Amino acid sequence: MQIQTPDTLPDYHFLLIAPGLGAEWLFDTARAYFDRFRPTIIPDLGFIQLVPPDRRIAITTIARRDLAPTLGVQISQLRPEALYDPVVHDSASDVRNTLDQRAAMNQPFGIPLAQPTPDQSSLLPSIPTPLLPTQPGDGWVTVTPGQTPTPPSTPEPAQPTNAPAQPQETIPPVVPTPGSLIGG
Repeated sequence: MQIQTPDTLPDYHFLLIAPGLGAEWLFDTARAYFDRFRPTIIPDLGFIQLVPPDRRIAITTIARRDLAPTLGVQISQLRPEALYDPVVHDSASDVRNTLDQRAAMNQPFGIPLAQPTPDQSSLLPSIPTPLLPTQPGDGWVTVTPGQTPTPPSTPEPAQPTNAPAQPQETIPPVVPTPGSLIGG
């Protein structure tokens, strides 16, 4: 069992909006925080029991002052090693300010991390963009639908009229494979 500390990233980070608070507490106040850290939003604490006990977890809760201690007791009864990160305010604007500040400072739990989180751009998948060939015959030409292709910037030299014609390159036809690709 590993005890989670607030200066390290957990294996699982959950965000719980306390019962009795409306959806605006999530969609309005926690937007920047969610966009930055991507916690899993859970409706109740029963979900933390599904995480294997060898994994480090942190539960950030948005709660009012009257319910925050009760949530802390429930979390400690279910997962004593979990990090309980309460964001306790009585107004949505105070919660928004706190979470926006955490997102801006890259501090998911309100203190600096021992190792900073990776930049968001490095988390995005890399999708290669097809390029137009620089020389005719360099490869396939791909064009975005609705886009008219532009002619090559360098014109091909004109062939003298008395020179023999060069043979055209023939491309073999595409034939189907003789069976299943997985050998079944």
